[in-house]
Amino acid sequence: MARSTKDTFGYVGTESTTVRELLEQLSVALEEMAKAEGAEAMKGARETARRLAREAESLVDDFAAKARDARAVVGQHGEAMEGLIRERPWLAVSLAAGVGFLLGMLVRR
Repeated sequence: MARSTKDTFGYVGTESTTVRELLEQLSVALEEMAKAEGAEAMKGARETARRLAREAESLVDDFAAKARDARAVVGQHGEAMEGLIRERPWLAVSLAAGVGFLLGMLVRR
């Protein structure tokens, strides 16, 4: 609410009302700009989040496909491995111990 001053000498005395009105207009303009900037930033963040979600979904799909492939390979060769382990249990235990030892050495480095 702008107060007007009494204009007894023509233009003199009305400057304060004009300045107040200009300051109020500037304030409103700044608020609108801040809201627009905030909305623009939110829009950008939303788009980035959606893009990242799509990329993550793609990665999950790729990993799921690789896991299915690995399961299929294990299923195909699992019975053959079981047969070899049953035929030569000491060889299987020795290989497992050797692989464990090598992994332990690699992890320490």
